[in-house]
Amino acid sequence: MASKVKRSSFQKLLNAMKRMSLEVNDYEICRRLETIMMTSKEDLSQVVVKSLLDNPLDFDPKTLPEPYGQYIRHFIYMVKRNKKQGIDTNFDISSNSKSSEKQVVSIENSVKIAPSPKKEKSKKTSKR
Repeated sequence: MASKVKRSSFQKLLNAMKRMSLEVNDYEICRRLETIMMTSKEDLSQVVVKSLLDNPLDFDPKTLPEPYGQYIRHFIYMVKRNKKQGIDTNFDISSNSKSSEKQVVSIENSVKIAPSPKKEKSKKTSKR
């Protein structure tokens, strides 16, 4: 029986990315990273992932080998985008993912555009 490699660092990064995902491409990138995680023989360094989650804006994606660099760059993009939109980017493991989901939903609800008023159909009908 083959032993499974623990990928806790991969999982931490993936969970943080999933919590910040807002757009279709975010979900697609998470799916691809998950595929890499499942096929990879090694885990990411815990020190590197902790550094990334603690201070994402100061992290240099070039410290990780490809193909991970592109995912780290997208993660940093997501952090910047979410901060710009006022969404919390705290990656504390003890925080509830449900509370962050509620926050995203409340922000989405506040951004929704009011539905356009229905146009009344003309009641005029011509009979000849």
